[in-house]
Amino acid sequence: MRIPPSIQHSLASGDIDAVEAEWLAAVDGEIAVETFLAITNGLVRLDEGERVGTLLELLDDQLQDRGQWAERLDLIRGAGSRYLRSGQVYETVLDTLHELYRDRESDLSELLHELGLDRGRQETVKLWDKVDRLRNLLAFQRGDIVEMTGRGVGRIAEVNMPLQTFKVDLEKANGVAVGFRAAGKMLTLLPPEHVLRRKLEEPEELAAMKPPELLERTLKSYDRPLTGAEVRAIVVGIIPARRWSSWWTSARKQAQVLSSGGSRQTYRWVEATDAESSLWQEFEQAAPRARIGLLRRAANQSQELRDRMAAFLDDLGQGLARGQPALAFEIRCALERFGAEPTWPAEELLASLKDPLDFFASIDPRGPREQAYRVLPDCRSDWRDVLEKRFLLETDTKAIGTIAELIDEELLRRCAARAQVQPHRTPAAFTWLAEGAATDPALRDGRQNRLLNLLIQALRNEAFAPFRLRLKALFDSGGTVPKLLPELTLEEARQAEVSIRHAALEDYRREPLLTALHLKFPDLLADQDDDDDLYALPASIAAKRERLRELVEQELPANRKAIEEARALGDLRENFEYKSARQRHEYLTSLATELQQDLQRSTPIDLAAAACDKLRIGNQAILESESGEQRTLAILGPWESAPERGIISYESDLALKLLGSEPGAEVEMNGETFTLQAIETLASASPAPE
Repeated sequence: MRIPPSIQHSLASGDIDAVEAEWLAAVDGEIAVETFLAITNGLVRLDEGERVGTLLELLDDQLQDRGQWAERLDLIRGAGSRYLRSGQVYETVLDTLHELYRDRESDLSELLHELGLDRGRQETVKLWDKVDRLRNLLAFQRGDIVEMTGRGVGRIAEVNMPLQTFKVDLEKANGVAVGFRAAGKMLTLLPPEHVLRRKLEEPEELAAMKPPELLERTLKSYDRPLTGAEVRAIVVGIIPARRWSSWWTSARKQAQVLSSGGSRQTYRWVEATDAESSLWQEFEQAAPRARIGLLRRAANQSQELRDRMAAFLDDLGQGLARGQPALAFEIRCALERFGAEPTWPAEELLASLKDPLDFFASIDPRGPREQAYRVLPDCRSDWRDVLEKRFLLETDTKAIGTIAELIDEELLRRCAARAQVQPHRTPAAFTWLAEGAATDPALRDGRQNRLLNLLIQALRNEAFAPFRLRLKALFDSGGTVPKLLPELTLEEARQAEVSIRHAALEDYRREPLLTALHLKFPDLLADQDDDDDLYALPASIAAKRERLRELVEQELPANRKAIEEARALGDLRENFEYKSARQRHEYLTSLATELQQDLQRSTPIDLAAAACDKLRIGNQAILESESGEQRTLAILGPWESAPERGIISYESDLALKLLGSEPGAEVEMNGETFTLQAIETLASASPAPE
């Protein structure tokens, strides 16, 4: 601790009497041992050892009179050798410990024995290490509420001196053992007003608090700032998890809640008198873009502070207009949202841009980009070209909607057509187009089939990951896809039926679409027999087609030639070669016919599209028996079936038991019960068995 300036001056000038006078005056006030130890070191450097001993004795007496035994231990540790006689330190420490733990004499005696502090001063090796251990252990006693690192809050249920362990009853586990040596690091004693202690003892009291009051209690319980995740972990349980978002929004509006830390925000509570000065200091030291966020945080502060921040940002934005126009425009938008009136025009900034595309790419928040789009037509002659390019480059569909409002119908049609050329390169533009097509027939006119196919493909394309839930919603009632289906031709409907059957959709989305197709196009039902599809991997289908080609183009012609040659031998009744050739002809013809029929009804298994919510063809099942045996089964078609390799046909009895099952379902195999532990998508297709 720092020595008071007046004493520093006296020490520097060698005025020992003045130092002594201030020492004696300080002893009568609040005693900070660290300060007295620092003064002691200064006096020792001036060779005032004898006077130091006298002053320390006076300080020691005062601490004893006040019963400040913990502070006395600190004094003995820091300067005991300067005022206690040789060999007296041990006895003094022991006496002080007995006074400090007068109400826990039994526990103290046991620990003194365990640590070897009761064997006399000849056994005081590492005295202060042992004292520290003793104090750490005596910090806890039965019934104390503690926080255990990584495990939560609990109560000390038992102190076992012989085994040197504490047993802690936690919220989710009782009797957790913590060794004495680890206790100081793993356990933190919670004071009576700590939020976690109150959560354990009186949760109803905390639940009745208003959001700002509970947040104040939470933040004040710690000597460091907390992250939002830490606050959530504390208050959920006091409030329901479903209320967290609204609770947090309300709680952190309090002016005394200050946040900092950039992308990893932390929060602390400051008194009202300190809040504005702390916020202004943080504002002055922050990077330019961070100051925008601090302006928003000042919404609950005084008008004077808000005006000062707004004026500062207005000057900053004007200064950045040429070098960093995107940041300058963000600042201007923030000022307008804040209710301040910028002193420099937005039109002038946008008109002077050398590269408007780079300008828009540099603005991260959507709001300022939208505002710039709206201003653009008033200040630039090339605004149509800029907006046409930004339609495809924009990453936010709401901002694309703003562009669509600003451009004319012909330009919008051109943009919509370009969004369908390579949709994976312009996912936001395609998503906007697909969503808009549900209510605007002009956006789907003439391109229904292509739009449907692109939507189905987008479900499996990683570029659409941020939009996938929105795209799936377009397959629901009222979405774009149900409005595309009636506008298809019969041939397009046939293609759509196949695509929808194998799309990456849940059954509850798939079935209504197929029903709608069949109602609109009854011929689709006439084209199919119930359950007549033969599912197979594309590689298997290709292999079967190649086999059919060999039969038709090679083996059957060779067989016909063999029949003719055998007939030429005469006496067909006794002609073995003829009979053999005819039998092979019947076999080859039957095989070719069967293959042709199977190929006509074959349907490719799309492994990538096989959802894993329940077991489907194309999935892999992870099964575990009651004895712990694990089995992995892939469900494919009859052409891939290879039970010895863990591949079964969907037509098999076992597969029929499993198909449609969800994780947790049970199935009997070989007289043993197996549980479906997990459903996986097959990473790659196995080669078709020969």
